[in-house]
Amino acid sequence: MSNGPTKVMIIRHAEKPPESPSLPPPFGVDSNGNQDDKSLIVQGWERAGGLAALFAPGCGVFQNAELATPSAIYASNPDKPGKKHKPPKEASQRPLETISALAAKLKISPIVEFDKDSYQEMVTDVLSNQTGTVLISWQHQDILPDPKGPNPNDSIVTELLSQTRTTALTNIPAGPWPGGRFDMVLVFDRPSGSGAFTSFTQVPQLLLAGDSKEPI
Repeated sequence: MSNGPTKVMIIRHAEKPPESPSLPPPFGVDSNGNQDDKSLIVQGWERAGGLAALFAPGCGVFQNAELATPSAIYASNPDKPGKKHKPPKEASQRPLETISALAAKLKISPIVEFDKDSYQEMVTDVLSNQTGTVLISWQHQDILPDPKGPNPNDSIVTELLSQTRTTALTNIPAGPWPGGRFDMVLVFDRPSGSGAFTSFTQVPQLLLAGDSKEPI
């Protein structure tokens, strides 16, 4: 019997507003159309809708065989600021907004109890309390390790590999997630549901104009 997830998929939240509030549109908007710099821009909402079809195709045929419909979805908490930094990182609506259409389609409640800095605890929960396929939606700075960052080995991927004692995967990106890329799914597989992950694949979303087939 499986005692953990057999597949973990990770996406970055969808498109966001420019960093500086003095820059011109596109502006972030919430689900009611109100301007909100912590929310997705219109293009990001379009991607969110596309992700519902990507991960839960009505025809039952996936765009890529590595994808699967998640039985659990995690997103960073939209209301709790990150607690590891001083001053704390502001909370963001975007990771949850990105998977909102998919979660509604699947009629499941996203797990949002972990703030954006608590990805170690989030990964522990994924590996300890879930089975089947899990989807994680997070901010890009925390997904892949950054060799030039202040904590080069501190990331969601690092936690996944260390907590499962995975050492044999050599095709994982060596650098941080590129700031301009919103269009990739990272897929980790372990068919037995326990032990180390046995394979890693990058799956291009190819949902919107300008999405790239190139790996990150």
